[in-house]
Amino acid sequence: MATVTHLTMEAGGLRLANILSQEIALQLADRASIRTSGAVTYYGSVAGNGSDTLNVRVAGLDGYDTMAAVADGADLTGSEDITSSSVSIAVARYALRRDLSDIVEFTGMGGGDITVQRLAASAVGEAEKCFMGLVGTAIAGFGTDVGTASAAMGVDDFFSATAQLEETSNVGPFYCLLKPQQLTQLQSSLRAEAGALQWMPATAELLKIKPQGYVGSFLNVDVFASASVDTTGTVHSGGMWAAGCLGWADAQPVIGFGDTIRPSGSPVTVELQRDASAALTECISSLYAGVSVIQDGMGVGITTLSS
Repeated sequence: MATVTHLTMEAGGLRLANILSQEIALQLADRASIRTSGAVTYYGSVAGNGSDTLNVRVAGLDGYDTMAAVADGADLTGSEDITSSSVSIAVARYALRRDLSDIVEFTGMGGGDITVQRLAASAVGEAEKCFMGLVGTAIAGFGTDVGTASAAMGVDDFFSATAQLEETSNVGPFYCLLKPQQLTQLQSSLRAEAGALQWMPATAELLKIKPQGYVGSFLNVDVFASASVDTTGTVHSGGMWAAGCLGWADAQPVIGFGDTIRPSGSPVTVELQRDASAALTECISSLYAGVSVIQDGMGVGITTLSS
């Protein structure tokens, strides 16, 4: 008597060796962004202004200069010039292209599969990843650093960063962006702390496991973690800065024809283009953006050993 099993059914072509899940599980990646957190100031779009570069004016007002003593009845013969400068934010194109063949599309399994619509939605996350890379490059260029390239991140490095900002007359809010490994090193250092710091609610808060991106407030500094923080060799280049230190600008292209998708709340533009001879649908996503350090004295790098 023959026994019918899954194996015999599979051998006879009545069962599949394996099937595809209707849903796609995403590869592990850092998908956090601080673009809308207030940590980076948005200065607007360069579209329609005759240039791809936006200049941010920096003026010494509201207490940058002080008044001088003048004798009673004396004529004020001179006055202080306004200290001023400008910083450029150059907007450049960043893009990603993927092509889907007709066969891939018509053999697809619906909304959970790789489709043109899914690629367009994916472009939002890819643009945010690109933006975080621009922020990581910007903070790696701060003119002043704390920490050391030969030691892991610790509480002393965090205090040194806040002290540096306070000594140069910065006021909050402060923001800190660390490599995930820098964050775990800081958490390890916090566990060894004694005295008043160990009892602070913020200390316990920072030790908790959280989603990607914002990891909590410590010493009234909003702390974020991102894999986009620069690493050169064995050195992580995180940073801390005051509000207004970093600025960004963008633009969205004016496209008069073709299929265009502009996801709500994102600066990315997705265009669909047909290559009939190859039977391909091309999905091209573009981000036009730039990030600059507006005032270097408002930021400090946190340079520590990566392992």
